[in-house]
Amino acid sequence: MKKSVFALLCFSAFGAAHAQSSVEIYGVTTIGLGYVDKVTTTGRNTASRIGLDSGQYTQSRLGFRGTEDLGGGLKADFVIEGGFTMDNGASAQNGATFGRRTTIGLKGDFGSFEMGRRKDYTDFIANQYSTASRMLPFTGKVHGNNMDRATGERANNMLYYLTPNWGGFQANLAYGFGEVAGSTSTGQSLGFGANYEKGPFGIGFAYWQSKKAATVGSATTNTSSDQGAASNAGCNTSTLGNAGDTCTKVWMLGANYDIGDLTLRGEWSNVKQPLVNASSGVSPNFNTTFSATAGASAFTAGGINNSKANIYDIGADYKLGAWLFKGSVIHSRYDFVGASTKGKLTAVVVGVDYNLSKRTLLYGMLANLRASDMYNPGLTSNGAPGADNSQNALALGIMHRF
Repeated sequence: MKKSVFALLCFSAFGAAHAQSSVEIYGVTTIGLGYVDKVTTTGRNTASRIGLDSGQYTQSRLGFRGTEDLGGGLKADFVIEGGFTMDNGASAQNGATFGRRTTIGLKGDFGSFEMGRRKDYTDFIANQYSTASRMLPFTGKVHGNNMDRATGERANNMLYYLTPNWGGFQANLAYGFGEVAGSTSTGQSLGFGANYEKGPFGIGFAYWQSKKAATVGSATTNTSSDQGAASNAGCNTSTLGNAGDTCTKVWMLGANYDIGDLTLRGEWSNVKQPLVNASSGVSPNFNTTFSATAGASAFTAGGINNSKANIYDIGADYKLGAWLFKGSVIHSRYDFVGASTKGKLTAVVVGVDYNLSKRTLLYGMLANLRASDMYNPGLTSNGAPGADNSQNALALGIMHRF
């Protein structure tokens, strides 16, 4: 009897050790005071805007993640994460309850494999090497209205594979199903990339392409697996190309180098909209059109005549005790079909963080964005400067992780 009890206890202990699991609730909350000096009102008129802005430093979120040890070096894991806005409590990602990430997968000696909705590898490269995610509210528009995905975009129906880390080298492959009967290419997306980090140096690249989803009439609703294509005219205009045609191509290359407490970083992105082929004139008409919608209108980043964009992002971080000082210059150039000159956007952004603890920090950011031969998209989602080619913005706030 004693031997049986002892054997049962040993078996139970082995079983518990063999199948250990954990579930964690986590999140980020961030909100701050935002000021923009020029926002278009009517005609050529502009006015300043001040208010509370959610997601200045990074987007607020609530998530659940868990891991189960299956034994033999194999683990199962999941992530369910939703974004929200602190100023009004609304869901982000167009109202999707868990729009930031919903994945389940396995990981082991072979690397990791996930299925669901998530960001692709361009987000990893941008996080490592661009300044976009470090001063989020003032960088997305100058990054081609985020056509290059530097501030994070997501795809549905994704298979995502990441190799093991081989001496600092990792590679990735991602595929998003369009899920259209009779056509595997309609709404399909594909990406791959690699990264190498050793000592103070890192370098990596990523590629992403999306194919046009089916459209009905003049509808511009994005039904592609690539949800980031919502801001790209080449993917969401019924008059351009056919369902299944490649509508966006993105190449991204980045590197950084640490010198003590100083980190230097740089990133280059090339974006093409292969279906954009019609001219909208040789230059924007600022005398009659004072403002235009980025990602849709002519002479805007990602707009109806923007066939190609190149984005150059250089910056530095410097740690000094509880302080982190940040600065960047982002310059982007846009090819417009039929235009003799390239459109240009240049943003200068500086910021500072002060860590009150490991989980809470105060931040401040100041930025200027200038446009030439194109419409200024504005630094934030709160409005563009209209006929004025320059805009300044300020953010002061707090972020807490839990």
